[in-house]
Amino acid sequence: MGSTSASSPEPVRVLVIGANGYLGSAISRAFLRAAMLRSFYFQVYGLVRRASTARALAIEEVIPIVGSISDTRSVSQAILSHSRTWDVIVNCTEPSKSNPVAEAQHWDEVLVLVQGLAEASASAPRGKPVYPLVLWSSGCKDYGTTKLHGDPRLKEHSETSPLNPHKVVRCRMEGALRALAVAGKNEGRVAFDVAVVRATPVFGYSGSYYGVGFEYAAAFAAALASEKNKGATAKVLKFTADADTILHGIHVDDCADGYVALARMALFEDNDVGDVSGNCTQKRGRAAIAGQVFNISGRRYVTLQEVGAALAAEYGFTGDTQFGVSADNIPETIDVQGLDLVFGYSQWVNSEKIRALTGWSDKRPLISENMHAYRLAYEAARDLGCENIERIRERMMGDEWN
Repeated sequence: MGSTSASSPEPVRVLVIGANGYLGSAISRAFLRAAMLRSFYFQVYGLVRRASTARALAIEEVIPIVGSISDTRSVSQAILSHSRTWDVIVNCTEPSKSNPVAEAQHWDEVLVLVQGLAEASASAPRGKPVYPLVLWSSGCKDYGTTKLHGDPRLKEHSETSPLNPHKVVRCRMEGALRALAVAGKNEGRVAFDVAVVRATPVFGYSGSYYGVGFEYAAAFAAALASEKNKGATAKVLKFTADADTILHGIHVDDCADGYVALARMALFEDNDVGDVSGNCTQKRGRAAIAGQVFNISGRRYVTLQEVGAALAAEYGFTGDTQFGVSADNIPETIDVQGLDLVFGYSQWVNSEKIRALTGWSDKRPLISENMHAYRLAYEAARDLGCENIERIRERMMGDEWN
């Protein structure tokens, strides 16, 4: 017969804005599977725009909240009807990029929503005030590109690297910087703290932008198998980008675990570590998270040569791969829209800061190490009509990628 406890565990409330998105759903799952600490457990709520997606969250044990960020008052009331206090707020929305003005407005609206929730949380009528930790998602494309693998001028990007964003992520980057500035300007008492999380491209499950790589290889194989090319003796997978292009991705589950590691550090760790004389030698806990930027990247980068070889083997290219070819050598039936942002965007990113502070590390195989499983997962998600795949396709079709 089992024993009973005198007290029940208490919830640490987490609100994920954009919980049905590719990253948002992974973050929600990561918080739910995190082990309890000090008799606390993470209770996850997910904000989504449409009622049709709420059931998918509920199946994952995420409590759905339906509302539009553009209707700040209404959505705030919907969120606060579940709880007046929020321990962690994660922003990982991804608005449409077809209208830059509307996208910039979206990030402003998210910030207004977060400010309102933080004020309500800090002034809750019962118990002590709760000041939310806000984990604001941006991305490593904020830094721009690095040199290629093997280039003597190659230098990794760190959190202190200059910002030189690709135009497709500029609004997102600026929104994250505004959130940092607003949180930092609070005087007297801080209603909320912000940490910006910049992850490298993520893969796994429905694939995110790496899904374009699977589609490209499949389309290339189909083109070479057509009647027109049946006389070819060796099937070669070709890329316009250089073989030494650095592709520094990370599995989406590993990335999501990084968010949880930051939240656990801020909520459950002591604020500093002292030496034998009592002097503070290193910030810990919330003091080490608030106002900071954290990169999340894989334990090592891979090159396009590695990824290309894995794709060629997976899709049956007997002649392996060629790189740096002219666009004229790509079958005209293949849509290459946005492909350079996947295969041609060279970037090496340092993530030692989050590793050293929290002990977080990535564990899943790299994209080139487990290509078959990742391909099968992507194709299954595509065939089931995964909404996130459709969103990626729509973004890839936009002129902003050029």
